[in-house]
Amino acid sequence: MLERYALICLCCLACPPAAIADDVAAGLWELSLTASVTADPGFAPGPVVINQCVTNADARNPARVLAPIASSGAGDCHYTQTSYTGGTFRFQMLCAGPLHLHTSGEVSFSSTSLSGSVTTSSTIDGNQVELKSALSGRRLGDC
Repeated sequence: MLERYALICLCCLACPPAAIADDVAAGLWELSLTASVTADPGFAPGPVVINQCVTNADARNPARVLAPIASSGAGDCHYTQTSYTGGTFRFQMLCAGPLHLHTSGEVSFSSTSLSGSVTTSSTIDGNQVELKSALSGRRLGDC
């Protein structure tokens, strides 16, 4: 369940505004999400690593970058706040799907790498769960 939750958090990052497209180069990208649960510091699921071919069209619309791993648990998501300045995207997002996710984060982009932190909270089996994640990515080359 927690690995699915981490994938959902990664999916939430797939919808930044088009302004980011100027900073993302097309090509094969490796994205990694490492998560920890605030209430259980000893529990650290292994990183989720995804290789994704980012086309020129994807780079103009980063919402498409992670589309292949979209999950029904992260349905009906929308940003409540966004800002993008100096290569850094800051956001807050709500997802009304079954997990009722509230996500906030900060991700810095360059044409060949990205890094950031994301905090996602949800209620799972009646318990409030907070997941803190470190996101990193790098362009590996052409697709």
